This record gives sequence, C-alpha cells and structure tokens, in this order.
Amino acid sequence: MPIDPNRKSWKPGHPWEAAVDDIGYIRGLAAEMGGQERVERQHAGGRYTVRERIAKLVDDGSFIEAGPLVGAAEYDEDGNLRAFTPGAYVHGLGEIDGRPVAVGGDDFTISGGSPHDVHKRPHDFIHPLALQYGIPLIHLVEGVGHSSKADEASGHMGLPSGDLWWQMAQLLAAVPVASAIMGSVAGWPAGIALMSHFTVMVKGKSQIFPSGPPVVRRAIGETLDKEALGGSQMHVHESGQVDNEVDTEEEALEQIRQFLSYLPNTTADVAPRVETGDPPDRRPEELLNLIPTNRRRGYDARALIRHVVDNGEFFEMRRHYAGAVITGFARLDGYSVGILGSDPMKLAGAMDGNVADKYAHFVDLCDAFNLPMVIFLDMPGFMLGSAAERKATMRRGVRALIASAEAKVPKVEFNVRKSYGVAADAPNSIGQPNGLNLRFGWPAGEWGGIPIEGGVAAAYRREIEAADDPDAHREMIEQRLLRLRSPFRAAHQGDVTDLIDPRDTRRLACTFVKLAQPALAKLAQRPKRAVRP
Repeated sequence: MPIDPNRKSWKPGHPWEAAVDDIGYIRGLAAEMGGQERVERQHAGGRYTVRERIAKLVDDGSFIEAGPLVGAAEYDEDGNLRAFTPGAYVHGLGEIDGRPVAVGGDDFTISGGSPHDVHKRPHDFIHPLALQYGIPLIHLVEGVGHSSKADEASGHMGLPSGDLWWQMAQLLAAVPVASAIMGSVAGWPAGIALMSHFTVMVKGKSQIFPSGPPVVRRAIGETLDKEALGGSQMHVHESGQVDNEVDTEEEALEQIRQFLSYLPNTTADVAPRVETGDPPDRRPEELLNLIPTNRRRGYDARALIRHVVDNGEFFEMRRHYAGAVITGFARLDGYSVGILGSDPMKLAGAMDGNVADKYAHFVDLCDAFNLPMVIFLDMPGFMLGSAAERKATMRRGVRALIASAEAKVPKVEFNVRKSYGVAADAPNSIGQPNGLNLRFGWPAGEWGGIPIEGGVAAAYRREIEAADDPDAHREMIEQRLLRLRSPFRAAHQGDVTDLIDPRDTRRLACTFVKLAQPALAKLAQRPKRAVRP
C-alpha cells in the first residue's frame, strides 16, 4: 500500500472516527512489509513472508500483534504522514489448538530482517510475555542481525549490552522455546535460534552461521557458499547444532506444533494427559521376536519404540546426529514421556562423545519439563579406538553420567539386550538418594562390567598367550563365561526388577508412568536452571 501524498492525517481535536481510520491506514502500510517487489522476491525464493508463516502456525483469527504501528515515520510540516517503513520484526500473541503462545519472526523483506531506524525486537514484547504469563515461545527466524549501515547512521559503534542473552537464559529455565530457521540466519538471530529447546530448519532453503560467506572470506580466506557453510547437512547431520530438518516450511511449523504438544506451559507444570484411545494393556505381539537370537545381528529399534508407545506416534529429535542413541517424545496411556533408545545399527549402540552430548542434553530437557523417561537399553559400552579417544569420549561420557545422576524425574528402563560398562551406567543411574531403579530385563538381556570378548582378552592375556593353541584357549574361556551371562542368573540376584515377556513392556511402562504423576507434580515445584542447548 503506497503512501497517499494527498491524504490528510488525523489531528488532535478532529473526530475519533478519523483517528481510527488512520490506525487502519498505517496498519495497512505495515502489512505491505517491504513492498510488493520484495514480497514477490521472497516467494520466488520458495519462502513465505513472516506474516504468512505466523498465519499458518497459529489458529485462525487468534494472532494479536504487538506494535503494528512501530516503524520509521516521516510527517510533513502540517502533520501529515508522508513516509512509513515498518519495523522488520512481527510479533505478538497467538494460539495453537487453543493454547496461548508468544510468537515472533523476522521480516526479511525489510533490510534482510536487520534492525534499522525504529525496530521491534523480541525482547521488547514476546520474551517478557512468555516469562510473565508462562506460555511457550516460538521464534520464526530469518534475519541477518546487526548491520554496519546502522553503525554509520548512528555515528558510532556501540558495545553490546548482553541483556538479550540474560533474558534468553531465563526463558530456557522457565518455558518451552522452539525455533524454526526459515532462511539465511546470522548474528544475534542465529544465537536466538540456537538458544532454544528445539530447532528445525528447511533443507536447501535455510542456513545458519555466526557470519555469512562474505565475512568468512574476508576474515579467514575460506570461500564457501551459504549451503556448504551452514546448511542442514552441516548442522543437522554433522555438527548437531540443529535438531531436525524438513523439506518444507509447512513441515517446520508442524514440527513445532508437535514438539510443544508434549510439553507443559512452564517448567513448574506437568504436561496434561491426552486421550489417545490406545489401551494401556495392549500386548504388541511383534515384540516377542523383534530381537534376533543371533546377538551379532541388529534390529529396528524405532519399530520397537513404535510398538510400545500410544498409537505408534513418536516425535524424534536429532535423528541424523549421534545415531547410536535415539531421543524423542511419545505418550503412554496419554501421558507425555521422554524416550531414550539404543540403535544397534549405529556404532552397535555404543556411546561416543557425540552420543554422550546428545544423551545428556535430552535428559536435562526431560528433567526440566518434568517428563518421566522410558529407556530401551542395548549399549555395549563406550565406543573404542583412536577416533573415539580424539572425541574425548570418556570426559563427555561423564557428563552423561552427571546428567542422569542429577535428573530427578522417574525412569523406567527395559534392558532389551546389552548393558556393559561405565557408559551403560548413565541410564542405569537412579538419580536420587534412596530412589528406586525400575529395570526390567528381556530374555535377550546380557549385562556386565565389560563384554565377555574384550574382558577375556584383557584378564586372561598371559594364560592365553601361554597356551599351545591361544585361539582355542581363548574360545574355551569365553564359552565358560558365556554360561554366566544368562539373564536368569541376573534376575536371581535381583539385578533387575523382573525378567519379563517383551509383550508386557507397554503395560508395565504405562503403569509406572501413571504412578509417577503425583511425584512429577511435586518435582515441578523445584527450582530449575536453563537447559543448555
């Protein structure tokens, strides 16, 4: 909507109808964002505008915008509006399935979403709104942060105050924060996107980095395009900085809706129960023979999870990073739970440094939002070899042990196959003095301080070397010890709460998750700290 050069603006003393008409006129100018040409350029790049994204995310008619009249305005000497550029940020209050949320996003059609002149900022409204009212916060990020043009316009280069990051830390300790990376993101918008409990980006359409290719080339002489520097291959598959990737913006918005559906409004609440229609005593027949009798063969760990949880619905986070551990949310008898599983098809389920970080972060997330945890363990221990050593696997693994030890939420563990060594002690940790460690064993279970093969080679090295046939002697010792690996022997010693038919896994998990609800309500009242990304 171009400025009408002949339009007279409302003046004090004139009828209120004229003032209301001016409000609508300026809102119309703001709704045009950077103008038709720039909006068309946004669409030509396969991206929606921020206003279209918000409309697709929240319930129809629920969005209440804050500061729609904020922007750079010019008036003539008679007080008539002659120029108006809206602030490059759109934010306010909306609802998702009737649930209030604070939501905001960068308007890339105006200066690439960079601050200019008069600029709305998320920490002016939606951050305080989420904190004060206790509602989830959503960032739709497509901005490039600070602009050198702004420095030139202001006549100085100021020292950042850091107040934004203090505010973000408070948010991470209080309410769910989710971010969708919708385009090229750099500078402080990139920091905001990653200071979230959940992040998602669009393959081939979004990138994130501290500074883009021109700055990188100027600073260190490295020449890369945006996608190679900070696309989803880099940050979902390799660095693990971003949780999930999707093909379209619609899918990104849907993932945010799903993520929030499993969490309470604040860390001082418990997620409400949802009627799913899946009987808690359902016995999945598929579980009985899911684990191969040949212990060297893998299986579909995600199928195992889907057979147990309500209606097979599992929202996975970081699937493409540190794949030996599976993390995500589901429901059991309608109650939200955090799911941790081992994937024997990746590193045989072993824990390396990346797996340890992913594990620790997810445990912290569940503990902060009072979600009980259900664990399906098949972990042969820490990953071995020089590559694992270079990743500081043991040090980062200790961080996973600390996360489990500090977590207060109840955990129910199913030892579906292997559980060896210090690494497996992370999920085995009770997490509180005098707590009850609920561990159920499957018939395929094999547990110990060290796998038999490696343990025999280390403990009986001299005896094996002195034998006439070292290989045969080692095999004889291994077979002798294999008889001790029986899960029945472990059950006789009380190492597990019970040895069960795998088909009873869902019923038991549902029972104990339901029993955990009063304890979770009490745990919700304890002080929380920010969940580190």
